[in-house]
Order: sequence, then C-alpha cells, then structure tokens
Amino acid sequence: MYMGTFWRPVFLRLLPRSSVGLSGHLCSSLPMAAGMENVSSKHPMEDADESDAKRQKVLLEGSQNDTSKTKAKAKKMAMCMTYNGKGYLGMQRNPGAKTIEEDLLQAMCRAQLLSQDQCDSPQSIMFQRAARTDKGVSAVRQIVSLKLPTNISTETMVENINKELGQNIRIVGIKRTTRGFNSKNNCDARTYSYILPSFAFAQPEVPATPEYRISAERLEEVNRILSLYKGCHNFHNFTSGKKSDEASAMRYIITCECSEPFEQEGLEFLQIQLKGQSFMLHQIRKMVAMAIAIMRGCTSEATIRRAWGPEKLDIPIAPALGLMLEEVHYERYNQKYGGDGLHEPLTWTEKQDMIHTFKKTHIYPTIVETEKTEQSMLNWMENLQLHTYDVREAWTPPTTAAKENCEAEDAVSATDVNGHSVEDDTL
Repeated sequence: MYMGTFWRPVFLRLLPRSSVGLSGHLCSSLPMAAGMENVSSKHPMEDADESDAKRQKVLLEGSQNDTSKTKAKAKKMAMCMTYNGKGYLGMQRNPGAKTIEEDLLQAMCRAQLLSQDQCDSPQSIMFQRAARTDKGVSAVRQIVSLKLPTNISTETMVENINKELGQNIRIVGIKRTTRGFNSKNNCDARTYSYILPSFAFAQPEVPATPEYRISAERLEEVNRILSLYKGCHNFHNFTSGKKSDEASAMRYIITCECSEPFEQEGLEFLQIQLKGQSFMLHQIRKMVAMAIAIMRGCTSEATIRRAWGPEKLDIPIAPALGLMLEEVHYERYNQKYGGDGLHEPLTWTEKQDMIHTFKKTHIYPTIVETEKTEQSMLNWMENLQLHTYDVREAWTPPTTAAKENCEAEDAVSATDVNGHSVEDDTL
C-alpha cells in the first residue's frame, strides 16, 4: 500500500509503539489490510506474571509429593504407652544405652512423625515423660507429652509408630491436650505396683520356698506394716544422695496395700500397690525391702519410724524385677479440661482391654518366668541378714558453708542429659 509523504507521520502516530520498528518502519508482520482494530500487543509485565505463575504451580505440585509430615503444624499431645522394661536400661534416653525413649524416638522418626533433628533434640518438640523408670522396670500406663503434626489422625499415628516398635513397647493412644500441658508437672499422683512371691513374707522360722502359701492372718499383718508408710514422711533413708534436711525428701503416700494372692506356674504371688504424689530413686524398692525385712524378723517396725529421723540407716533395695508403673493421674487437668468440648480426659479407660492384654501377655510372664529361672527374690533374701538396719554414718548438722556447697552440687546433679529435673520418679 502506497502512502504519501504527508500522511505517513499521521498514520504512525495512530499505531501502538510496539508495531513500529526502531527505524520508524512498520513491522512486516502487521496485517495492514486487516484494519487497525485487530492490532494488539501484551505488556512485558504480563508475560513475566504468567511465567512466574507457571513456575510456582510446578514447584507446588512437586512439593506436595515431597513434603514431610514433620513440616505440618504441630500441636501438644499426650501419648500413653505400655512396655516391658526387661532388657532396657530405664526409660530415660542415655547415649549409647538401650532405653525406652531411644526406641520410641527412633520409631517416630522412621514413621516420619519427627525429623532426624527433632529425634536428636527431643526438647525441640517439648518432649517430657511423666515418670522415669529404672533399669528393668516396666510400665502399664506411661505418659509422654510432646508436639506432633496435625495433618494425620492420632489413630494413624499410633498404628504407624507401633509398626516401627518391637513387641515389648506398644503405644496405647494419643490425645490432643492444651498448649501448656506437661506430662510431669500436670500429674497429681502416680500409682506403682510391686509383684513378688508370697514366701517373701513367710514367718522367720518358715523356709522361703515355692511351696509356701500365705495365710489370711499373715496377709493382714503385711498390710498393717505397709500402712505405716501412709501420710507425709521424710523418705531420705529410702533413696540415694538425699539429705534429711532437704525439703524434697518429704513425700506424701496416699495408699500402700497388698492385694489377695494369685498363683502362676506353681508359684504364689502378691501385688503391693502404692499411690503417691511422687517417688524418688529406689524409694519403692527400699520400702518393699524394709517390709520384707520386718516380716522375716531381720528388724522391727520401729526401724521404719526411726528412718523418718535425721540418722542415715542401712536399708537394702529389693530387686527391680517386680516393679512397674501402673498409672499416672491427671485429676485436676481432667476436671478443668476433660469436659470442655475440645479435649478428652486423660484416663485411657477406652483402652483397658488392650492394656490388660499387654500386661497379661508381656509383663506378668516375664516376672514369673524370670523369678522361676533366676530366683531373683530368693537370692536377694539370702543377704537380708547382712544389713544392720542401724546407723550407717553419724549425722551432724552441716555448717553454713558445707550446706551451700551441697546445695550447689545438688543443683548441678539434679538434671538429666536434656536439662530436665530428675528429682522425682527416678525409679
């Protein structure tokens, strides 16, 4: 199309800038005969926006496949678990040792509920046990508080963790809790039990043999001795490294009684149940040992009352085999939050069948079989006469300087590898 010199500048001013080349000529691809109304061009920013949107879509689709469950928003939860403590060096994690916590954390990591960093540093997920259990001690209902992801149901979490655990540890259930819940600090009381052969309470003149069967009168005497522990007393003689003038040595025992005997594989057993606000290292095992020593005539019940005093007495420690954590109580928490419509009470009554089955098939048989083959209680009782049940070291009131040094040492030693207090429930 021929365009005169006069009309050319006017025409160019009417066209969009992108339609005109740098030299002032029309772009060759412009359909001149088609009319000006069909000529259009995208702004460069629009092209950039489209490219960014496509890239973001590709990245999002890829990340949906790679996103780990540990990236989801985490909330505070309570985990109920049961385990057979035989073969473990206790509940608390200890580098290089086989512990319940180590197996649990590694199982959660393999189930992709925790990252490896979280597994290595459990304090990052606010991990806290309700009670420590010592070497060989089992638990029927141990509670752990921690933060877990919310993009997976609690039932699925329980199933996935149990797949990664051995048969001696089972997760019973997981429940959402309040943000500030702490399994140790929110606990009102703890119930422990100790299973032992009934011959441990036989009369002094009666041989301790598997054939022994306890009488109703003898069982009543056992319960009378155990009742002396009830109430608030100074238990510094029933633990290690605790001084009589320390306030933390005072403990409140709610119940302490022995149940009716039951028979397993030719042996008669008794179960002592103790409920208290908290317990110290070896406390229950020493309480049981003292009761056995009194019933066997090695000492008198006056030794128990003397043990409340400042003197440091020689008291034996009963075997760990029969000790187990039965239940952790959260009565105040349940009253305040259990019925608020958002949280469930931490009672686990709906899981009683599972708990009872595990206890019957994994904990009781271990105690019975080990007692039969290793005779741990019988062998331990042979050394009862070697203890004096008398003053082990003279007690003198500490000087101010010595007391300050002791308090400083206690402050350093009263924490575990994660910086948590180990003062309570180090059984």
